[in-house]
Amino acid sequence: MDGLKLLVGLVVLASVTASPAVAASAGGTPGASATTGDAAVTTTQQPDTTVGQARSDQPPETADEYLAAFNELSGTPAFEQYTEFETIRSLAVSKLQVVEFDDETEREMATVLTLLRSFNESYTAAENGSVQASLEAANGTAQQVQALEEQGLTYAPLADLALSRFYENQGDALLQSASAVTATPEKLRLLEQAATAFRAAGASQKFSQVNLRVEELRNQYERDVARMNTAEQRATSFLESCSSCDGVSAVASGELFGTFALYLESGGTLADVRDAEERATENALSDRQSQLAGLRSDISSARTTLALASTALLVGYGALVALFAMLVTHRLVVWRRTVDAANVGDIVVLQGGHDA
Repeated sequence: MDGLKLLVGLVVLASVTASPAVAASAGGTPGASATTGDAAVTTTQQPDTTVGQARSDQPPETADEYLAAFNELSGTPAFEQYTEFETIRSLAVSKLQVVEFDDETEREMATVLTLLRSFNESYTAAENGSVQASLEAANGTAQQVQALEEQGLTYAPLADLALSRFYENQGDALLQSASAVTATPEKLRLLEQAATAFRAAGASQKFSQVNLRVEELRNQYERDVARMNTAEQRATSFLESCSSCDGVSAVASGELFGTFALYLESGGTLADVRDAEERATENALSDRQSQLAGLRSDISSARTTLALASTALLVGYGALVALFAMLVTHRLVVWRRTVDAANVGDIVVLQGGHDA
């Protein structure tokens, strides 16, 4: 890759320095000759970067203003790490000093300056942790690379090479950040941004891997959210149907089979809410987990009340059944005794009559 960069740089440098005749017509260029009398004195005129200082609120208009603007970008961290852009900046400065500043040159310099500023903005945003802003600025840089290609300028391959590397580095950084995140929505956001960066970088293998991971994680997350929603709906419906479950006496005043049905329903509802709470914890959804924990506590309390009420109703109904059974048994015993006594009386009467 370094060899390719060097080759492209040499080609670009050759293209911008191939017209010394034009340099003479521009006036005030390096290596220009001034003749006085019979003696020829060679003088070298350095570019005046103090003239026409670049203003951030207005685009440059003259060659001196463009030189000032390019010199302001010298030594920026973005160009120190991505040296292809520093090469482009240096080549632009060199070309300004050797060619006539006409409309075509101004259009070229405007595109190059926009390219450099856009990438510097993208790099700065990335360093400050503003990933979305960084990618948006990088997309602007990509548009300027396309503009360079449309103008047939030889800066484009260098810029495209550096921008692809920047995109891939951002994708790697986003992937690493995603691995350290526990909240599934945030993890999905970072992974999607990483996939976007890898696609822009042309790293097809990394893009495919991350994109597949995004799809799998999203599908699982959507299933978990659906289970949580269903559990919440069931819990809310149960608590509405068990509005009097705040006291044993209130529940026990109801009918037996209705209380048993609520008790059985509370078991299934509680199991669903516990499962949903675990899913919320796994996805690091703290608000959802707190909400489900509250529902679990309410249902557990209601279930305890229903269990006590059911026990009380069973005891009450059992006591009534036992009392009824005792009454029936007592009546049967009395009746049997009466029958036995009547039978004994008949036997005595018969025996007495026989003796007489």
